[in-house]
Amino acid sequence: MSAPALAARPLTMDDSVALALERSPRLISAQAEAAAARARLQGASLLLQANPQLQGAVGPRLRAGDNSVDVGLGISQQLEVFGQPGARRAAAAESLTASQARLEALRVELAAEVRVAFARALAAEQSVRLADEARTLAEQSLKAAEERLTAGAASRIEVNTSRVEMGRASRERALAAQRRTVALGELRLLLGVEPSDELVLEGGLRAGAATAQPVEPLLERALAQRPEVKAARSELEAARAEAKLAAREALPNPSLGVSYSREEGADIIQGTLGIELPLFNRNQAARGVSAARVVQGEAALRATERLVRLEVGLALERYRAASAAAEAFSEEVLAALQQNLELVNEAYRAGKVDFLELLVIRREALDARRGYIDALEELSAADAQLKRAVGSIQ
Repeated sequence: MSAPALAARPLTMDDSVALALERSPRLISAQAEAAAARARLQGASLLLQANPQLQGAVGPRLRAGDNSVDVGLGISQQLEVFGQPGARRAAAAESLTASQARLEALRVELAAEVRVAFARALAAEQSVRLADEARTLAEQSLKAAEERLTAGAASRIEVNTSRVEMGRASRERALAAQRRTVALGELRLLLGVEPSDELVLEGGLRAGAATAQPVEPLLERALAQRPEVKAARSELEAARAEAKLAAREALPNPSLGVSYSREEGADIIQGTLGIELPLFNRNQAARGVSAARVVQGEAALRATERLVRLEVGLALERYRAASAAAEAFSEEVLAALQQNLELVNEAYRAGKVDFLELLVIRREALDARRGYIDALEELSAADAQLKRAVGSIQ
């Protein structure tokens, strides 16, 4: 996903995810780990791991009445003939794959957090607009109460209560604005946006953000593409390759070479063969460590796959519950709520409803609409969690 330029506003949810993936400092250490693993793979891919060894010798040959100088020069190269290079490259390649998978896991987690923060900011913005509407309705109710008081159709208690409701609506507006500021601040931290940069969000909360599939296809998809599972599998394969390498390194490697010497005026050229005698060090430590890593890798893979299954199941249950809660607010229900808010003040002014009915109808309608905003925010958060559980950034 390509990140948009900072000047390209407003931001959609996908734009925000791309921007966070480009700018977040949380990925730096994982990116460095992947770069280090890539360098280790380059080192493991060398044809020869040991450098040639050059040896030289010079000294006098002392004899009675006839001294001479003897010179010796030799070069040798250690060879790996028991499959060590292939095992070393395999271990380094699997380690690189594991580090890249861990980086991808952080990217998936970051994308989910951005989606949740983006939905929270959208919900906060909608709450501010609802609070503005509630304050406008409170102002209209106060004006209607004062008019009815002047006409002798209302009591001072109604006017005072309307003023209290006006103050309550103003307080709710201030709290909604505060929640919006906090939500936008959290989103800015994830995106790495400067406080001076204007941040305008595009899009809105809506029901049906994604279609929940049956659990079995989601489980198969998660086990196939979840970065944590890929990392665990690669770590296990790397441990097995290292165990193979440790076993191969216990075998002695021969060293082939050639030497030249000059003794008593004669030139001597010889081929050399050297071999290490594994009498004491048979690479016991590396073999034991690699065997333990294999056991650890097998257990980690089983635990990771089990955790992924649990996370997918829980995320799917959360999404289904959130979807059902959002669907409870049908278009007819929302239209009825809006109509009540628009008509209740006029009905009170006309004397068709008393003040108590006005307060009850208005509060129930506003609370229901707040509940709908909360349901949509929860649905977006559940959708983000489901994407994370499956291992998807998009």
